[in-house]
Amino acid sequence: MSSSNDSLPERVAESIQQLSIVATDLNSASDELTEAISAINTVLQGLNIGLATWTTIDSGNGLPDDGSYWSRSLGYAKIGNKWGIALRDVAGDANYPNEELCDEWLFNDAPRWLRLAGISKIPDLLETMVKTTQETTKKIRVKTAEAEQLAAVIAQAAGKKASQGGK
Repeated sequence: MSSSNDSLPERVAESIQQLSIVATDLNSASDELTEAISAINTVLQGLNIGLATWTTIDSGNGLPDDGSYWSRSLGYAKIGNKWGIALRDVAGDANYPNEELCDEWLFNDAPRWLRLAGISKIPDLLETMVKTTQETTKKIRVKTAEAEQLAAVIAQAAGKKASQGGK
């Protein structure tokens, strides 16, 4: 490591050499994290759930009475055209709700600092996904019964005999 007695060019050259070494290590560690998240995504995508679900990583407010807020979340969502583990960063002001800023990324595309913050929330996300999936299944069953009733009424009104079960 260079000392403060070294010339500026010497200090810069030494720092660039060290930065090259640590950057290689950083990128290797990041690639390992990417592989681990990709394995989780493969399992989740295979389940074909198709329900966006989010869990909060952290959130807060600005100064008292100024209305500002922010939050960071880990989720399973469709970003672009692809479902996967995702991260989002939201900031806004309650006084200007139409001006909320929201950035969303698939996990491996998010800034590294946000990926690090999200890792420990994966178990929370999976638990939330289970609950959301159960609740949605119940709602679908209720709405299916309603749709079957409507189909029977429509078929009857049209002078046709409804088939058994509305199918």
